[in-house]
This record gives sequence, structure tokens and C-alpha cells, in this order.
Amino acid sequence: MDKRSARKWAKALAPASPEESALVVNELRRWWAHEPATGVLVYLSMPGELALEALAETPPHTFFTTRTPPQGALTVHPFDAPRERHRYGFEQPRGDAEEADLEGIGIVLVPGLAFDGLGGRLGRGKGYYDRLLATLPGRSFVGVSLERFLLPEVPMEPHDLSMTHLATERGVRRVTPPPD
Repeated sequence: MDKRSARKWAKALAPASPEESALVVNELRRWWAHEPATGVLVYLSMPGELALEALAETPPHTFFTTRTPPQGALTVHPFDAPRERHRYGFEQPRGDAEEADLEGIGIVLVPGLAFDGLGGRLGRGKGYYDRLLATLPGRSFVGVSLERFLLPEVPMEPHDLSMTHLATERGVRRVTPPPD
């Protein structure tokens, strides 16, 4: 299956429900209760995506989120930065919000249309997260999904980065990408 077909397949599935979001949030909380305190980069959900905003209430971690500017790469800001509504309907930090120091981020929660069991991720096709993840080597990249959005294999291109973990309603598991 090519990326175009995979995106069409994923978009045809029912969007995530609030109940499913709560299940995934609980699994993430259970997982990182055993992780050392670190900075966690969490996305603010678009309509239909798993909503993870409730995670920001989970001590002892420090939370950050992204902003999609009109041009250029994603920027990272404290989770509690003042927000505005993006033209696609999700909240994001305002353009004048303070940017965060990326050094303190140890876990990155990554949205996607679909994932596979080897860490492959199918994004929306703009490359925002791949460019951001490339600036954060050595971190835990956690693909956040539901089991119904898992494919046997996600088509990957050389610039696509693999996840280190996968979080679903069934828990968080480490994944091992295939060798290059």
C-alpha cells in the first residue's frame, strides 16, 4: 500500500472518541509512572485525533506543546502558554508565546494517521513532525494511536523517522524498527 492509499484508508475509519482518548491517556500515565521525571512534548489534538491534553496534569513531568506557524518548522512552547485557534480548528500557542528549550524534552508524543508495529508512522503529509523529530535525537518517540489504526506496514521514505514506542488503548510498548 502506498502512502496515498494508506491515508485514504485511515481517514475512512471512525475518528477517536473521548472514551478512547481517556483509555490511551491512562495507559500513558501507567507507563511513565515508572519513567524518570522529564519534559514531555504533547500535541494539542486536531478534530478526530486522540486528545491527550489531560496528560498535562500528570506530575512529576514538565509539559510542552507545538505551534504550527504560517511558514516554517514547528516551534515548541510550554504547555500552559497562551493559546489561539489554528485555522484547522485546533488550539496552539500564540505566535508571541515563549519558546521552550528543547534540551529538557525526553519524551515526544507523536500524532499520526496510522502506525505499524515496527515504529513506522504515517503523518498527514506535510513533514512537520519528521523535521521536528530530526532535531531531537536520542529521545523516546511515542506514536499515539488506536489499535484499529495499525497497519502491517506503513510505507516509509528515507526522511521518515521511526517511533521508539507505540501507545494505544492496550498499553505502551517498545518497538524495534527494521535494520537499514
